[in-house]
Amino acid sequence: MKDFRWQTPEYVHVEKTSDWYWTVGIIAAALVIVSVIFGNALFGLVLAIGAFALTMFASRPPRVISVEISDRGIMIDKTLYPFPTLESFYVDEEHHHGPRLILKSRKVVMPLIAVPVALESEGERDGLRAFLSAHLKEEIFDQGILQTIFDRLGF
Repeated sequence: MKDFRWQTPEYVHVEKTSDWYWTVGIIAAALVIVSVIFGNALFGLVLAIGAFALTMFASRPPRVISVEISDRGIMIDKTLYPFPTLESFYVDEEHHHGPRLILKSRKVVMPLIAVPVALESEGERDGLRAFLSAHLKEEIFDQGILQTIFDRLGF
């Protein structure tokens, strides 16, 4: 069987403007103030730490990861996902940042795994789809409302 290998950024990085950071800061400050007014200072502290972590993550450039798909399973960076731990897959060709491979895991903690596909030709992506179909069922995944909001916000 043919192996598929490529390198890709771990996510599509959208450069944030200073307006984005101001908006996050104002919303976070308002939520912290409201939580303190309602007598829940601990929740306000958690919100402040979460907003700080969010802005730090949003400004971090993505690492380049390696993806390898073989008979053993799917290796993303240094993590192997054997086929028995996966339920299904979908190659989303219509995503606005380019094609991506979406895997549905049997694990409850991380049900969907999305990886940008950096295969050059449509023929290679068709070969990838055929290879994965021999190991997993293909299922169309509907992007949830939360993921749509995150995409619009630049995550």
